[in-house]
Amino acid sequence: MSFLNTIIELEGPIVNVRPRYWAAHQAAAAELGFDGVPDDEFWRLVRTGAADGMFLRHAKPAKVVEYARRRAELLESGQLMQLDAAQPAVHENLRVLKSLGNCHLVTLAQNREAVNATINRLELWLYFDQKRSLPSESDHRVAALKELAGLHRSSLVVTGSVPLAYAAGEAGCRVIGLRNGLAFPKFFQQVGVDVYYDDLEELSDALTRRAPELQKIGLL
Repeated sequence: MSFLNTIIELEGPIVNVRPRYWAAHQAAAAELGFDGVPDDEFWRLVRTGAADGMFLRHAKPAKVVEYARRRAELLESGQLMQLDAAQPAVHENLRVLKSLGNCHLVTLAQNREAVNATINRLELWLYFDQKRSLPSESDHRVAALKELAGLHRSSLVVTGSVPLAYAAGEAGCRVIGLRNGLAFPKFFQQVGVDVYYDDLEELSDALTRRAPELQKIGLL
């Protein structure tokens, strides 16, 4: 059976980006002479969308601004993207999504060369009809998702981040949030995410058995 148009985020649902985010934080803080917050606290702050100053406590505003700029720069570096690793059983689960229809890969990262290197290194390219780096501007991001959704009866966006969840909702897609991404579920609720699962494996199982919660939102 082939019926679904799936748009899935790279960071979180497909690859574990925690090592990259942690390395970028450590490097940016060290360059400014700070230790920064510890690992678990850092990840909690990332997933709650905390202000930049929370990551570099007792730093003056100018230092915080420089830290945030440098951390963002490092997150886009090809060197640190090499730390990204595939989530467990990702190939098996992507095969399920691909068997149900079209499957598109999206990312909020703008370093397309590094993203493509990650896709090739992890042998992910064969599961996707299209691969796109979404625009950083919110309106353009919504337009890009609408284009990927096209005229399909059912378009599903699978995400682990609030910015993409919000854009997907604005684009009129069904949205599923995964708990292994870059945000806690309670923040997904604020942008109208329809259903939550722990990871891609739980989602693929729900799709295969035509779970009631997916039928309820008109996806199946």
